[in-house]
Amino acid sequence: METYQACFPCIMKLMESTLNKTDMDDLSRQVILDTFEADWVKTDLTLPPARTAGLIYHKVLQEVHQDDLFKAHKESSIQQALTLYPRLVELLEQAPDPLDAAIRISALGNILDAANPNSYDMDEEIARLFDDKIWGDSLDIFREKLINVDSLLFLADNAAEAVFDKVLIESLAVPVIYAVKSAPAFDDALVTDARQAGIDQVASLIESGSPYPGTYLPSCTPEFQELFFSAPLVLAKGQANFETLSDTSREIFFLLKVKCEVISTEIGFPKGSLALKYQRPLQST
Repeated sequence: METYQACFPCIMKLMESTLNKTDMDDLSRQVILDTFEADWVKTDLTLPPARTAGLIYHKVLQEVHQDDLFKAHKESSIQQALTLYPRLVELLEQAPDPLDAAIRISALGNILDAANPNSYDMDEEIARLFDDKIWGDSLDIFREKLINVDSLLFLADNAAEAVFDKVLIESLAVPVIYAVKSAPAFDDALVTDARQAGIDQVASLIESGSPYPGTYLPSCTPEFQELFFSAPLVLAKGQANFETLSDTSREIFFLLKVKCEVISTEIGFPKGSLALKYQRPLQST
């Protein structure tokens, strides 16, 4: 999808919170924010918002001479998510439809994104996890696809939600390949984060080669691109993966919590909803 002007305030807010994680003085922070705003005016809006934000984030890293501003945040948020893990497993075990429950749990983890513009109470979110439908009417399609494939390529999103993804992966009967970023992209999962969340216990870990949020294929390695297009089934987590892959030609499932009006408009589901969207492959003419 393209970048909307409405994306600017959200990305600006994320930049501000990112800079607040540094020991820079207020004047230095403001200089970078002013530079960001100037860069935004020159941004190619035909590119996905996730890539735009990723490019500017790496510029910030260069300015502050740091490798990963979210390292401590990711470690602590994963630890917090791990305290919820037994409760999430219990929810799954008590559910009449385990796949439905596992999909909801995995999608719920998407609210842990550091870029989430909305406040939330996780206990309340878990308590009403089964109150609404999963938007997209794609669960039965996903269920049927799972029966007929020998593996699943799972595109990760933020680090803490990997704990929620683990619950889903453990419920599946097919081997899972879990793809993470190759360089810091805000709070997106790297290999070390996925291992801390325990993903290596239930899936094979690979790096996409990309340093940007989502899965911006031109930035991925040729090996990953080949895997992406040849995988029998792909599940992509989070808004950034929807932003970067909504125009892909291959069949794909998007699993996310709809957190902003822009994505709500693009995907066609209400803000705040848990969504599983099946995107059919483009038909050749």
